[in-house]
Amino acid sequence: MTNRASLRIHPAVGIARVGTSQEHYLGPETMAAEPGNGVLTGGLPIKPGEDSATITSGDLRDHDGKLKRQAARFKIYQYHDGETYSYPSASGEEVIIGSAVDGKTVKDIVWTVHLANKKANCWEIDEAANEGLNLYRDGSTPPMRNPDFPPAPDPSDLDRIRKLVIDAGPRAIRATIDGASGLSFNADTVASYWNSQTGKIEEQAQYPKSFPASHGGGGGYSPSSQAIDYLGHMQTETNGRLIVLGAFGKACGFDNDGNPDPKAALDMDVDNNYWLDDTADGPVTAVLIFEDDSVQEIEGSAWLVSTDPAYAPQTLNIVTLWDNVYTTWLEQMELDSTIYSDGEYQKSFAPDFATHVFPMLNAAHMQMWNASLPKKAINGHKKVFGLTEAAPEFDILSFVRKPGTDDEIEVGAPLMPLSLGDFAKSFLTITPTQYFFMNQWVAGKCVGATPTKLAPGEQLDKTILVNCLGGRFSPGIDLTFIVTDPNFYNSDWQNPAIGPFRINAMKLDYSNVSDDAPLLGVGYIPLRTHAVEPGDLCKFMSIPWHTDYNSCATHTPAPNPGGDITEENVYSGDVNTSMFWSWPAQRPVSVYTFDDVVSNGGALPRQRYSVRGKGTAAVEKKGGGFDTPAMNVGRYQERVDMLTNWDRIGVIVQGPAIDGYDESFDQNFYLEAESRFRKDESNLVVHWPNTVTDKVYPPKD
Repeated sequence: MTNRASLRIHPAVGIARVGTSQEHYLGPETMAAEPGNGVLTGGLPIKPGEDSATITSGDLRDHDGKLKRQAARFKIYQYHDGETYSYPSASGEEVIIGSAVDGKTVKDIVWTVHLANKKANCWEIDEAANEGLNLYRDGSTPPMRNPDFPPAPDPSDLDRIRKLVIDAGPRAIRATIDGASGLSFNADTVASYWNSQTGKIEEQAQYPKSFPASHGGGGGYSPSSQAIDYLGHMQTETNGRLIVLGAFGKACGFDNDGNPDPKAALDMDVDNNYWLDDTADGPVTAVLIFEDDSVQEIEGSAWLVSTDPAYAPQTLNIVTLWDNVYTTWLEQMELDSTIYSDGEYQKSFAPDFATHVFPMLNAAHMQMWNASLPKKAINGHKKVFGLTEAAPEFDILSFVRKPGTDDEIEVGAPLMPLSLGDFAKSFLTITPTQYFFMNQWVAGKCVGATPTKLAPGEQLDKTILVNCLGGRFSPGIDLTFIVTDPNFYNSDWQNPAIGPFRINAMKLDYSNVSDDAPLLGVGYIPLRTHAVEPGDLCKFMSIPWHTDYNSCATHTPAPNPGGDITEENVYSGDVNTSMFWSWPAQRPVSVYTFDDVVSNGGALPRQRYSVRGKGTAAVEKKGGGFDTPAMNVGRYQERVDMLTNWDRIGVIVQGPAIDGYDESFDQNFYLEAESRFRKDESNLVVHWPNTVTDKVYPPKD
């Protein structure tokens, strides 16, 4: 055992993103906003067919102006960890076609991926309560989505699964044979998988693929409600690495018979009954084939998640998905006893400033590019950006909201992070792990600390999650509160063939299926031990994702300090009417556009709303009465409009990555490029702090 290499697929969770184009680029493999060797910071996606060459703004759309999809790339690494793995490994080398593993040469790689979407047969998110895992404690579950869809709301009912679950089934490809062209996850392509008994790829024509509401009925479709008959595509690079693309960002309404209905009500931000979308998720497995025709199956699986576009790939979230996952693994999975053991964080641990502390300061500094911060806040963030491993000379923790608290914010002296909270908290806090690292830094523990080194595969695991949204899971964009459930993960992580951060994947038997009985069932339920099936990750996200993205611009807190706003108290001063952001780094609200900077001679202009166009400007209510115009700006007042306009939104990238960027302009501007909205299609931005009763300023070019 000690002499045989362990093989693991990385990243443990890969992220693909939808787009309207047939074309794609590769997801970033550097961390958002991370300082690089050159001018460009991390987080930029990669050109197709390249190892690391990053895109420019001209690569964001195809020649027809359609938004390209972001593909996830998976790699295989070999390790010599011995019989027990400990994190981090700080070793490992990539395995591609031609590599040697235990003295044998790899001549081919077989990949299998299975994609599904279970959103319509899942439980409600309950955005008002925003309780996350708490809704599943003591054997409880929230109410079901589509409760009136026949039959009764039983997620295990086979007919309900057929009509509400999108299941493309598995696809398997051999890199040297069909890897270049690949296979699509659609209704027409035959399901296939690696059969360990026969030692080859087998087609499974009887697999019960399911694409509900993709045909039948008299309702037809519309531009906002389109048939979903495709969940993505898989192919390989010539060296054997796997590339997985998501779908085209479609949504589809349906009726009580499961037939298409473009007039289905779209009246919620998160839990819209009678709607589907084409995001998806599922396991990724691999098999090595050697020159002597022997094979080695990789024991642990990775996972693919297809989700919303990344409209600001270089902007770092203050709380990333990595921060939530890492905290869960430290506190509940015994990942690293030098940091956390026996139920507490270890005061003897010396954090590496660059790894453990600086990203939080850097993220605060980056918020100005996606949110309407006042000059005082921008200057304050620039100051913290310049801090070093030495303990700060001022009480920085007095500006940081402590985890486990829900301090009310005074508008004049806000605590950080300046975002709305979740788990029934009004305001966001950093994770306990992040807060511990900051405390250690303030105590002088970072000075001279040993830099943290991860193996390349381990670094890729982290990088992908750092580039995703954490914190406010309501439900979020990429993944949600389920990442804080230890039952969600494979607990056998110290097995060198598994490793940490891996999903507790269900072992599915594709050899004996029937086209008249769904293979997938209820699957994973939070705080239970049932293994995870394809579609079990995205099912806890918004349905469709477009409406949640649209809504999460600015809001008053929920619960709101001082009580709910009413027509009677909104002007009294006794209730909090200040608005805050949900996900400014991942869902840009206020942006500086490249065109405006050019028109302004290289200086920053006034910001515009990222989501703009007809229907996004606030209007007064007819007949007067209580109105909240400022809160409605920068989002569509009619949710259905987001379904037809989401691909027009621009992408915020660093100036030097924008084609035609003047070298005399500031190299550290992060500007909107490739928007398909006109500049004057929105109210002008009002800088924070602002309230629901603020005056709304008309559009101006």
